[in-house]
Amino acid sequence: MRGVFDHCAGQSGSRMMIFSTAFLSGQQFAKTTVCIVGAGAAGITLACELDGTGIDVLLLEAGGFGHDQRVHGDYAGAATAPHPDTTAFRRTGFGGTTTIWGGRCVPLDPIDFTRRQHIPGSGWPIAYEEVAGYYPKAMQYCDAGHADFSVTGSLGTAPPTIDGLESDATMLADRIERYSCPTDFGKRYRARLARSSNVTVLLFARCIRLVRDADKGRIEQLVLVDRAGRRVCVHADTFVLAGGGLEVTRLLLDSDTSGPGLGNRHDKLGRYYACHAESICARLVPGHGKLPFAFEKTLDGVYARRKLQFSEAAQHRHRLLNSAFRLHFPPYADARHGSAVMSTIYMAKSALVPEHARILHHGVPDTVVSPRRAHVRNIACGLPHVAAFGMRWLFLRKFARRKLPYTLVPNADGSYPLEFNCEQTPLPSSRVSLLRERDRHGVRRIQVDWRLAREDVEAACRGFVVLRDALRRSSSCRLEFDEARLRAALENATPLGGHHMGTVRMGASPKDGVVDRNCALFELPNLYIASAAVFPTPGHANPTLTIVALAIRLAAHLRAGRTFPSTAMTETAEQS
Repeated sequence: MRGVFDHCAGQSGSRMMIFSTAFLSGQQFAKTTVCIVGAGAAGITLACELDGTGIDVLLLEAGGFGHDQRVHGDYAGAATAPHPDTTAFRRTGFGGTTTIWGGRCVPLDPIDFTRRQHIPGSGWPIAYEEVAGYYPKAMQYCDAGHADFSVTGSLGTAPPTIDGLESDATMLADRIERYSCPTDFGKRYRARLARSSNVTVLLFARCIRLVRDADKGRIEQLVLVDRAGRRVCVHADTFVLAGGGLEVTRLLLDSDTSGPGLGNRHDKLGRYYACHAESICARLVPGHGKLPFAFEKTLDGVYARRKLQFSEAAQHRHRLLNSAFRLHFPPYADARHGSAVMSTIYMAKSALVPEHARILHHGVPDTVVSPRRAHVRNIACGLPHVAAFGMRWLFLRKFARRKLPYTLVPNADGSYPLEFNCEQTPLPSSRVSLLRERDRHGVRRIQVDWRLAREDVEAACRGFVVLRDALRRSSSCRLEFDEARLRAALENATPLGGHHMGTVRMGASPKDGVVDRNCALFELPNLYIASAAVFPTPGHANPTLTIVALAIRLAAHLRAGRTFPSTAMTETAEQS
């Protein structure tokens, strides 16, 4: 593959290491040292970390430089309500889902790595420090500034989130979440990988099967298919699946045609599927003045938002889930907010990415979605505000390199809907499995059966009470909610469809999980997983930052713990 370039990479006349599968015409197999499947946040980070090492790396991507709707259709499957459609929050193309993500960067907490008696199946087989050490570099990859997530360390002399609450031992009131540009990993790291002397990127190369050498207990090769339907085998010493949690699980299940799935001897593969449960079911009323609601710039120039969390002591004492509370904006779909700006955004929802458009209805049942005329009335009464907002939006969202993450419009009455986001107990009955139906390349489609434990609903209800009591005790704010409606809302909490975790969980032994502490399959040690699928406990944090940190950690393991041949990648044309 050396010395050949594909003009679709957009740098005609230069030697590049990004190719289309059109280059493989006539080839039946290729050979490399490390083969990475998936060019999203994990795959691109891993490839960049191996760049310059002399290790021959082949990075496979099923799509090209743009979103391929035909390939996107291969994600179609079935999902039980309220889980989103299996095609939602997933993207095929160089950069993966980072092409549409919001950029929120949040680390896992130390408690997420510990075994908690009130959360069965919780805890990681590695210590928090083994991942936390890679967060600073992961923040650099995400372009989200320093790995400091405190108000005092990031915002300087900014006022407290809720005055008085910082002294309450129940709550962590100085926490923030940082936001990436948001960084599209495909655009950001494309030139670097194109210049690499040892990393080759192959586009339009969809992996459809892993082939196991039963005698040697390892993966011998994988089969990829190009846009024309041609199939090519790739041989490698080490394979890494760096796709999303659903696709990684699907490939492992479907590649074992005569058994329960690769690495599934103990029936763990596909089980413990977790998302983050999310709901807006309470209202926080300030005692006086306004609370820090808008986005703030950190000392290193990154957008950040405040959040509230329970302390570790409170989580243990009250048997709570690790949760986050954020001040939220009123629902766009309900015109009673009286905002011309919000009504304009709602009316323009058809221009949004579908996954983003769903936010406009967030927290509002269909019965209270306002008619169009109500939104038109809001807009007509506030045209000057819309014009001013439009100019500011163009500057902050379109022209600025670091974009305002999203629009925040406060409630007219001064109160704040409270967004609740939490982890969930790992349940073996919450799972991803295969359907009989196959896609155009013969890969079986998936069935997603997401479940939320009853104990999690109870814990979430307790959490709202604990927060309400803390606010009463230590601040002038109050939290309002109807306990009966709260329970119903939490029982119907929406799973965040882009956070696919736990299905290839990391364990201390094969009886505990599918992969070991280094993310290698127990049963197939030359096959690694770089994905949120390995998370044994999800925490409340968005997974992207930890995915990147684990990819950096995996690269260090591959560099330090294995011996790689120094020969360049070769390809062999073999007659059928």
